[in-house]
Amino acid sequence: MNHGHEELQEMVPAAALEILEGAELQLVLAHAGSCAECGQLLEEYRQVTAALALQLPPAGQLDSGRSAVLRARLLAKARGDRRALLPSPRRASTLIYQWSGWMVAAGLASVLLVHHSVHRPLDYGWLATGALLAILIGVGIYARVQRGRAAALQARVGDLERRTPNS
Repeated sequence: MNHGHEELQEMVPAAALEILEGAELQLVLAHAGSCAECGQLLEEYRQVTAALALQLPPAGQLDSGRSAVLRARLLAKARGDRRALLPSPRRASTLIYQWSGWMVAAGLASVLLVHHSVHRPLDYGWLATGALLAILIGVGIYARVQRGRAAALQARVGDLERRTPNS
C-alpha cells in the first residue's frame, strides 16, 4: 500500500474519530508521527473529538433519530463533505409570509374600528380595537425576534464556513 501525503492527510479525520481499520489506522498514525503538518492536524481533530464528546448527553439519552443525524454529520465532517453539515435550506420566515395577509387585515380592521369609535362610538369598539392592536403589535414583535434569530444563525453559518478550510 503506497499512499501519498494528500491521501493520508485526507484520512487523518477518520483516524482521529477512530473509524479506520487496523492497517490503515497504523499507516496514518505512522505518517502523522513523521509529518509535522499531519501530526498537528491529527491532534487538532482529536481535541475537537474530545470537546464534542463532552457536549453530548450521556449514552442512552439521545433518541435514535438524532443519533443517526449526528453520526451522519460527524462522518460527513470526517470526509470533508461540507454540504451535509448544513441543515437543509428552508425559508426562515415562512410563517411570517403565510400570516402576512392576516396581519394586514388585522391592521386595517383596527384602523376601521378606531375610525368608527371616534365618529360613531360602538359599545365595545375601543376594547376590540385595543385587542386587535395588541395582537398586531405582538405579531410584529414576534416577526422581529424571528428575523433576528435567522440573521444570527446565518452569521454563525457564515463564520463556520470561513473557519473551515475549503475541500
